[in-house]
Amino acid sequence: MIMKKLGEILLEKGVTSVGELHTALEACHRHRSRLGTQLLRFGFVTEKQLLGALAEQTGRPPVPRESLEAAAVDVMGLLPIKIAQRLHAVPFAKFHRTLQVALINPRDDAVIEEIRMVTGLDIDPFVVTEAALEAALMRLGAGNFEAFEANGGSESTDTVDCDWENLWNGALPTVGDLMGLPRRAGDEQDPGVMYATYPGLAPVVDPSAVSTPGFLDEAGLKKALCAAESRDGIGEALLLYAARFLTRICLFSVYKETAHGWLVEGMGPVLEDVQSFAIDLKLPSIMSTVSASGHPHEGPIPPGELNKSVVACLGDPLSHDVLLVPVRVQDRMVAFLMGDIPGQSTIGLPVRDIIEAANVTGMALEMIILRRKIGKALGV
Repeated sequence: MIMKKLGEILLEKGVTSVGELHTALEACHRHRSRLGTQLLRFGFVTEKQLLGALAEQTGRPPVPRESLEAAAVDVMGLLPIKIAQRLHAVPFAKFHRTLQVALINPRDDAVIEEIRMVTGLDIDPFVVTEAALEAALMRLGAGNFEAFEANGGSESTDTVDCDWENLWNGALPTVGDLMGLPRRAGDEQDPGVMYATYPGLAPVVDPSAVSTPGFLDEAGLKKALCAAESRDGIGEALLLYAARFLTRICLFSVYKETAHGWLVEGMGPVLEDVQSFAIDLKLPSIMSTVSASGHPHEGPIPPGELNKSVVACLGDPLSHDVLLVPVRVQDRMVAFLMGDIPGQSTIGLPVRDIIEAANVTGMALEMIILRRKIGKALGV
């Protein structure tokens, strides 16, 4: 699908300026956060304006903060608090067998499927701003604490059977697990490389000035993968390792023969934009080729609109040369890592090291499944 960029939508609507967007983008990359959250933080857009743009970008109906504030606690509680926090999802209305759910990423089919499995209801996904969802989660958490006290401090545990399809949910990042691990500082990037996420946007001249949590070396990657408790924790670890070699990186998860935008790293990719992207792996593209062969792609981008839409996830300037590495568990494709160095060829990069990191990542994903299955079998 053709990805609609959040910044372009807001500019077209006339609700923000190029300068304001540039400021928010720099903050977005500096703090490794969502663009929309930074636009709200600076007061460049209202929550209503942002929500309208997110609805246009995702193609899902919006749910305003007021609807979440008016939601009945028993409806919100249909999704247990721990799962709601992990999936970044809050139910807010129920009509017969249909549950309306507010989601930061309402295009994540695996999340929607897990909510359906947990609740036993049909799911109608709505898009919500991060700020409104976090407020709703706090309200749900407070209600859960009151129920905890009413039950004399007896807390129930909520588990769900995890096969490969159920693994790919919107688990909250466990970046905190990575913060205390040894890291190797990255090489200084070329200050002459110009980055701009949208046409007409003033470029960021010195991307090395943007703070990052640091890169992971091989030992740090393995420790981070062992410490991670969710797929996002594992994905973040792989990103921080790959960032030693690549400037802009996107991760895509694979669910039912569709690759969905997942996580990002570096100057250029915007999380909202990437998470609004999905591509059918049955259609001919660079991703379907890598998926079928199991071998990475290194070098120039093959022609075609689908391939152009894939690499557009990296942001502007549009890449002409990328590295695309599969992440597999046994014979199953579960993710792709794609990255580039704007203005430079990816040929000559230590591809074997990155492939080995992808293989270790696949093993870590398998271990998460085993841990969850063992925990369920033991009732913990």
